[in-house]
Order: sequence, then structure tokens, then C-alpha cells
Amino acid sequence: MRTLRHKFIHKKIIDFLSNNAQPFFRSIRKRSVLIIKMVKLFASVLKKTKTLLLAGMLVFAFLGVCNAQSPATQNVSNCGTSAVLTASGIPSGYSSLIWNNGTTNSSLTVNASGSYWWQVTGPNIVTNGDFSSGNTGFTSQYTYRAVGDRLGNGCCGVLSAEGTYAVNTNPNNVHTNFGSFGDHTSGSGQMLIVNGASVANTVVWKQSITVVANTDYVFSVWVTSANATNPAQLQFSINNTPLGTTIVPSTTVGSWQYFTTTWNSGSTSGSIPIALVNQNIVTNGNDFAIDDIVFAPVYRQNINVTLNPIPVLSLTATSNSCGVYDLTKSIVGYDATTYTYVYKDAGGNVVSNPTAVVQSGVYTITETNNTTGCTSLPKQTTVTIQPNPQKPGIS
Repeated sequence: MRTLRHKFIHKKIIDFLSNNAQPFFRSIRKRSVLIIKMVKLFASVLKKTKTLLLAGMLVFAFLGVCNAQSPATQNVSNCGTSAVLTASGIPSGYSSLIWNNGTTNSSLTVNASGSYWWQVTGPNIVTNGDFSSGNTGFTSQYTYRAVGDRLGNGCCGVLSAEGTYAVNTNPNNVHTNFGSFGDHTSGSGQMLIVNGASVANTVVWKQSITVVANTDYVFSVWVTSANATNPAQLQFSINNTPLGTTIVPSTTVGSWQYFTTTWNSGSTSGSIPIALVNQNIVTNGNDFAIDDIVFAPVYRQNINVTLNPIPVLSLTATSNSCGVYDLTKSIVGYDATTYTYVYKDAGGNVVSNPTAVVQSGVYTITETNNTTGCTSLPKQTTVTIQPNPQKPGIS
């Protein structure tokens, strides 16, 4: 009886997720409605079973597919010649932090004004992007060949003809003129191996994925030449539109290279095709392998950095005066329009009337730029005030 209950509950859960998975992506309002529905569903079925752990795991797994939209550009203004930028506020479920210069630390020290960014990546939407499941989950305009296929007069293996592909652990297994090397994922797994077609815009790999509107995505792939002659010329394609620069791997066979581009969905939502298209039409060579295809939401924080110079204050070392002294006279290039000055006596007290000090001593002065807010290092000047001579008496 318990087994029948479990089957009933599992079917109810799977049916719900199947019927509501795509609407879940469409808007925040619909997401909240679906969450309420799910809570009610699990509340009802839990009265009939104790499979609380299963239900909870499915709820959190389902809610985890929410995509985080990238935030507004952050403006950082700093005094001096450097600034430390820190990645914070990373959404739940996102990982693989990277900065614009390729570093992966939680912070980045920059030494010039300019534009910087960091980003994290959400779950990969691509199915079988590492080809561990073989020739499944994608389509191709190339002809699939498997090791052992009977091909008549094929000279060099199952990929003897242009416009064919295989999924295998070693390119040399499918063409004797291809290099012998492992996949990118582990070195021993499977990869997509291609003998390039002589027709431009031929789709090598294609898959339909579901996207959310107004979301940034990263599309990436690892590529290597299987033959050093005439490397491939691949192109990212999203929703049948070319994207990014042409992917041209090096002539070094078996040297895996990373290629990536970003895309914002704008108003586009729902199921769309993504693809890798080969533009090279040369039949001699044009042989390559691809692996670890990723299409995933990204959360990118753009940062505009302005580094402002610290003012350099210059003072006269010593000053002498009779009766009273104006401390502004000690400042070389005094400019009350550009700077705000702070004067302190030897005890650290702010001098309320710096233009008429009557006590000798060491005074400390700083200047702050009124536009940038940057303050100079404190400088000191020594002031000696002589008493005014007394008028002689008349007898």
C-alpha cells in the first residue's frame, strides 16, 4: 500500500513540474502563484505519506532555476592611485566567479580609472554539453558516423567524408589522419569530432533551450583542431542569429581553447535554438573537436572606477609675526575656491579663527578638494608670534 501511495505522489509531483516548468520562467508574478500551488500540492500529499524529504528536495530544486538579473552599474570613486573592488551580493545558485582580467579571487585591486566587471554563472542549461551521454540531446546538419559503420571505400575511418561527425574518446579512432588526444572534460571522456563540410553556414551542433526575458547569458565552448591544416571557423548562433567573433582554434592539434560570448535576452523568452555553425568551406583540413558546451545565465556587476589624485599641500616651514598671525599665509598657493582647509593647534584642537592666531606653536593643516573629497596628508608649520612693542611712556 505504501508503494502505491509513493507512486501516486511521485506521479503528481512529476506531472506538476512538467506542466508548469516553462510558465515558471515567464514572470515573477507567475512564479509566486506556482510556488503557492506547489505548497498546497505537497501539503495535500504529505497527509498521505511521510515522504517529506523527497517533497522538500523537489521544491528547492524547482525553485533553484530562478535567474538573477544583472544589477545596475556600480560607480566607485576613490582617492589615490588604486582601489580594491570586492565581489559581493552573489545570488544563490551562482558560482565560478571571474573578473574582467580572468582572475578568480573575491577582490581585485585596480590601478587606473576605467570600466571593470565581475560575474558569476548559474546552472548550465545545455543538455549533454560534455557529450558523456553520446550522440543525444542535440541535432546537426552533419551526418553521424559511429565506429564500426560499414562505409565502403572510406580511406581513413568512419569520418573519411566531409560533413560527418562522431562522438568518441579519441579523434584518431574515427580518422587515421586526426591527432590522438583526450577530451577536455577529463581527458578520458567523449567529445564531438568533426570532418568539416564544404558548405558555409552548416550547423555542427544545435539544441533548443528555454530562456527568460531581460537576462544575461554566457555561451561558451572548448575547441581544438584535430588536424593542423586549415582550422575551423566556427560561429556562435542564438535564435538563428550569428553572435560574437569567429572561433578559430590554433593549428596545434589537441590544444583545447576556450571561446565565449555573452547575450542579453531582452524581450525574448521561451524556447529558442542555440547553435555552433562552421563557416570554413575548405575540404583539405577543417577538422576539429568540441567539448563542454555551456549556455547559462550570468550575473554581471559592471563597475566604473574613478581614481582621484590626493592633494599635495605645501607650507612655509616657519613664520614670524608680531601680535597676531594669519595661518592662510603659510599655505603655498592658497585657494579657498578649490579647497577646504582645516587648521589644528599642537593639542589637536581645531583653530576657529585661523586668520588671527595669537599663540606661538606648531600648527597642522590639511586641504580637502571640494569636488573629489580627497584630503591631503597633514603638514605642519611653526609660528612664532612676538608681542607688539609697547608705546613708551611720556614723562
